[in-house]
Amino acid sequence: MHASSIHHKILTIPGLHNSGPTHWQSLWERKFPDSERVDLGAWDDPDQGEWVARIADAIDAESAPVLVAAHSLGCHAFAHWFAQAGGIARARIAGALLVAPPDLARLPERGRLKSFTAAPMLMPRQTFIAVASENDPYAATAHVWRLSRQWGARFVNAGPFGHINADSALGDWPYGQYLLASLQPAPPPALANERLWARSGDWPHRFARRDPRFGYQARSDYQEGVQRR
Repeated sequence: MHASSIHHKILTIPGLHNSGPTHWQSLWERKFPDSERVDLGAWDDPDQGEWVARIADAIDAESAPVLVAAHSLGCHAFAHWFAQAGGIARARIAGALLVAPPDLARLPERGRLKSFTAAPMLMPRQTFIAVASENDPYAATAHVWRLSRQWGARFVNAGPFGHINADSALGDWPYGQYLLASLQPAPPPALANERLWARSGDWPHRFARRDPRFGYQARSDYQEGVQRR
């Protein structure tokens, strides 16, 4: 997909241990000039409150709506930010792609993630997409489907691609780019050209004058009004 098909700035939100140079998030940051990674800090020892605060700072710094591309634990952090954000902050989100959100109970380093609480219930006005993999070691497909219901997101099964990370050998993941582009709001329809109405001879009014039903109904209503007086 050509970079020109994305018309919004992209904020990438990695998960635990950050995303390496061959991860699709890193490749997107190099491919799309208007993209930026949210530096969550403490990549190896995350704290939900700190990660949510970092996301809030990054989004507050934006003056126009952005597309969010989150992966793994970053999806949970974004969901918690969205749940507590105000209307102005939420309006800065054009859409969110939430890729391979894990089942927290299945993560091998659960002790480090004690600060991460259960997934919140979201009702976004924007389009969110939750993407699952059929053989993700950290989340069953059914679990991601349930998360998509909680987050008000469309559910997409991307196929058997593990945790949809660098080990999945996806390159810059063209299908993910397609999903990201689909999040963009449709442009408003162009206003009708008034000159076309002039060339058509003001057809609605001309049609009404030629149809005898319009004239009869108008006279009937008027006569009934006079009789009632």
